Amino acid sequence: MPGTPPGPVAASSFLVEVGGLPGAFFSRVELPRATVEEIAHRSGGGLASATQLSPGQSHYSHLVLSRRLTASLDLWTWWKQARDGDPGVHREVVVRLLDGAGVPVMAWRFGSAFPAVHRLSPLDTATHDPVMETVELAFDSMDAGT
Repeated sequence: MPGTPPGPVAASSFLVEVGGLPGAFFSRVELPRATVEEIAHRSGGGLASATQLSPGQSHYSHLVLSRRLTASLDLWTWWKQARDGDPGVHREVVVRLLDGAGVPVMAWRFGSAFPAVHRLSPLDTATHDPVMETVELAFDSMDAGT
């Protein structure tokens, strides 16, 4: 029905596209926290004057991608490119949220992303949990759309 607001979308159905990494499948995504600095300005000439706030620079936490560890070294190799200062390390990353029918309803685009952190979950003989591989991506820009 036209004009009807869309209902909530489950967080369990999504796709992650990492430029240059074919078939990258992730089981968990932590979208970054986006903030804008608050710059206080005094209005008027007195010290007791009320302040007004203006927006400053934007800041983002890392985009965190996790998956079960496989024999593929693609994420490790990408992190090594960042560690070694490879100028070709930057990639576009797109996270698409899907509805129940698998149709994208929202997308977040991260420009010039690179892995700032690579980690593995602990190896533990007391558990049968899979080893998880996680990368935390730094990026230059973030945009949301459909």
